[in-house]
Amino acid sequence: MNTSQSAAHHAESSQYLAMGVSSGMRTYVTSPPLFFERADGPYYFDVDGNKLLDHTLAWGPLILGSNHPQLNEAVIEALQKSYTLGAQHPGEIALAKRMTEVVPGVEQVIFSNTGTEAIQTTLRLARTQTGRTKFIKFEGHYHGWANNVLLSYHATDEEAGNLEAPNVAPSMGGQPASEYTEAIVLPWNRLDLLEQTFEKHGNEIAAVFTEPLLANSGSIEPKEGFLQGLVDLCKKHGAISVFDEVITGFRLALGGAREFFGVIPDVSVYAKALAGGFSLSAVAARKEFFDVLRDGSTIHAGTYNGNTICLAAGKATLDILSADPDNHSRMHLHGLQLRKTIEEAAQNKGLPLCTSGAGTVFNAHFGTETPPTHYREYAQVDMDTYTKFRAHMLDNGVQLLPDGRWYVGLAHTPTELEIAQEAIHKSFQLL
Repeated sequence: MNTSQSAAHHAESSQYLAMGVSSGMRTYVTSPPLFFERADGPYYFDVDGNKLLDHTLAWGPLILGSNHPQLNEAVIEALQKSYTLGAQHPGEIALAKRMTEVVPGVEQVIFSNTGTEAIQTTLRLARTQTGRTKFIKFEGHYHGWANNVLLSYHATDEEAGNLEAPNVAPSMGGQPASEYTEAIVLPWNRLDLLEQTFEKHGNEIAAVFTEPLLANSGSIEPKEGFLQGLVDLCKKHGAISVFDEVITGFRLALGGAREFFGVIPDVSVYAKALAGGFSLSAVAARKEFFDVLRDGSTIHAGTYNGNTICLAAGKATLDILSADPDNHSRMHLHGLQLRKTIEEAAQNKGLPLCTSGAGTVFNAHFGTETPPTHYREYAQVDMDTYTKFRAHMLDNGVQLLPDGRWYVGLAHTPTELEIAQEAIHKSFQLL
């Protein structure tokens, strides 16, 4: 694939923009980083004239695809009324009400702009409500880039230490230990270790954070009973159970992981697919979780919180997703057909491979026929072969993320399924 113009753009960008990209994770997607002129439906068009079928969906937000006419109409209408107000408007009521209608167990919400912000707000509210400071997170789970939570994300074996009693491993420079002294890290899917930790620190733990489907590290599925067990342990010990649904929200189902898995935590955090590509996040819970805001015990703030444009995008996105009750089943079926194609192509080639996750977000794991159950197992999959496969897929016109993750959205139709399946078969033949 010709990438000469992207290379030239990156060289120029690197003179003025640190790293030449706006998010460090984008540095490693392709070499050179691809520069795009536009996107339409499920396709990206780069500066070299390449048309790419997109299964990154901008790392998740583009659940409707790009340039969706109904979403465009809602945003344009809002844009003509105001940019942002720093004040209240009817759009806040409309989206908040819609979220309480579609997400099981949610009575009220608050809005912010990114998943990182929403997680920090949730932690603050949980600490204020419980009067405790410690929190539990799991290895491989991503809860934003803030120093106090970007821990044991993709740690090495040496950094991670003993599986039964993991280290709390910082993920980058500039993370002083003083900022994460209250964190406890555990391997995921180990309810026994979670219970032991509560028995030891139960009166100190404010909250437990988990991705209900571990999309950020292999699309690992929860073991049967694990999510409900986590929620029950939190309730027993007076802690707040938090589902980080920045990825799974409105993607696994209209009601997110709560609906998909049939488990209701105390709090869920949403972003990405919530606004179809616009910057919006939300914290959703029962009404009493927000009492500490109403009584002035703590605050939730932000200049751009509830801005008119992004909330209009959020309302339109939920309206589009809920317009047809079969939308999510079609997206899941599309993804499951892709998974089947990948698995069969690997089998025909004699390569060990399995997939895990759902239909709308899943991972292909080279080098193993057993889906991982926690991060350390995912860290052992054959990423070298996947990287070669991904390069072949790009040459065959399909854009994928570098970690084995695939996203499927509403804009992916049977036509795109055929394109992707053909690219999969060609790419496996080249391995």
